Amino acid sequence: MRLIGLTDLHNRIINFDKLLRYKPDAILISGDITKCSFAKSANQNDSFDVITEQDTRIIDFLENLNNKIKVFIIPGNWENLDTIQKMNESGLNIDEKLVKFYDTIFIGLGGSNKTPICSPNEYSEDEIYERFIKILKNEKTDVKNNFILLSHVPPKDTMADRCEAGHVGSSAVRKIIEEFKPVLCACGHVHESRSIDKIENTLIVNPSSTGFFIYDTKTKNLEIHDL
Repeated sequence: MRLIGLTDLHNRIINFDKLLRYKPDAILISGDITKCSFAKSANQNDSFDVITEQDTRIIDFLENLNNKIKVFIIPGNWENLDTIQKMNESGLNIDEKLVKFYDTIFIGLGGSNKTPICSPNEYSEDEIYERFIKILKNEKTDVKNNFILLSHVPPKDTMADRCEAGHVGSSAVRKIIEEFKPVLCACGHVHESRSIDKIENTLIVNPSSTGFFIYDTKTKNLEIHDL
């Protein structure tokens, strides 16, 4: 099976026809799909701006695209509760779910670890790990060495989580990878860390907001291309 993966579109309608020319079986999007509008908080004690509007038109676009090609999405740290509800209603959101497509298991883990900017969809490291374990308990499926993890935040201390502040990825996502050994972790969040890396035998890919990846589940070949 051929997969194409994207991340951090922030409401950009890219040239999906270009992607479809690669004849993927499914498209994965690792969060931060929509775009926020901000305004200064009326409370002078607030350190950060507040979200006044979230543009969700791209979710409608992806829902239509799903009629041509299977689309799996998760929310990023910037998707708020209303947007996540719309993602759920679209039928595309696999956050906190295990889904089987052809012979491949996908597990979605949206949101991010805590950030200095206090975005709407953040979790503690313990919460991230517990959310993953809850998925496994609900499904009662042995996934070790046999699933693809679709995570917004990258695992900590990899090429996929580097920025000026250092390594900002999730220690919980890294722990999940080390314990449950997915064949692939498709992530995003850190725009400047376009990369392919590995933790043991798990491939880690962050195509960044400017690229997309192609992954073959049979050959395990993984490439990043420019959008």
